Amino acid sequence: MSYKNCAMNIRWLKITDSTNLEAWRNKDSCDDMTVWAAEYQTEGRGQRGSRWESEAGNNLMFSILFRPKGLRAGSQFTMSRICAVGTALYLRDKGLEARVKWPNDIYVGDRKICGMLLENTLKGGMLADCIAGIGLNVNQRVFSPDLPNPTSVVLELGHAGRETGELDLREELSLLLGRIGALYAGMGPDGSVPGLDEEYESMLYRMGERAEYEETEYFTGGAPRRFTGTITGVERETARLVVGHSDGRTVKYYFKEIRFVL
Repeated sequence: MSYKNCAMNIRWLKITDSTNLEAWRNKDSCDDMTVWAAEYQTEGRGQRGSRWESEAGNNLMFSILFRPKGLRAGSQFTMSRICAVGTALYLRDKGLEARVKWPNDIYVGDRKICGMLLENTLKGGMLADCIAGIGLNVNQRVFSPDLPNPTSVVLELGHAGRETGELDLREELSLLLGRIGALYAGMGPDGSVPGLDEEYESMLYRMGERAEYEETEYFTGGAPRRFTGTITGVERETARLVVGHSDGRTVKYYFKEIRFVL
């Protein structure tokens, strides 16, 4: 699969409620790797039901329809790895030291530059459809004070001493999809992508570093509990985050069971 073929399926929208919702409404009549991109969305969604805020016309907001063949339901996190690693590689191509904050946020330093929401449908134990919604801050320079740690491509290029004006969103989308598409094209008939798990783990934010975390109410069954720990990896079968505690225990967390203290 080449990006040239994927580019023919990009559908640019002036405004929509959500590119993920747009993808869900139209997926049955569209091909694998169809992309919906919007200059502005009124109901952008993030993880844990949060809203994704973005200035109109300044950032990339898009959703990709994937129809992988041979990917078992138990391995559906492969699609999250593909999107996260592809996005991080695109940013590294620009000279930015991007890392993946588990499960699939993208950080530069301690600042969030990209968020993702992947939604899947299953059929007969296999992954039938995956819609990956991606929001990447590109040209935005001023953010709401309610956001704890946002950044953008142009801000980070400025921090790195590289002067830049506004970036062309359509050109940047082509470059980003090229990275994601190349990883997706490497998927074998069994749904595996050679080297993907290792590359994802090598990019993990805070990998091997002692830091503060919080076990959420989903894990404790009661009040959240803060602790000091060190990320040692991600369990491949379940995509659980593996964290070593300061008391010597190793604990594995599903999504929503652990919160990064920033």
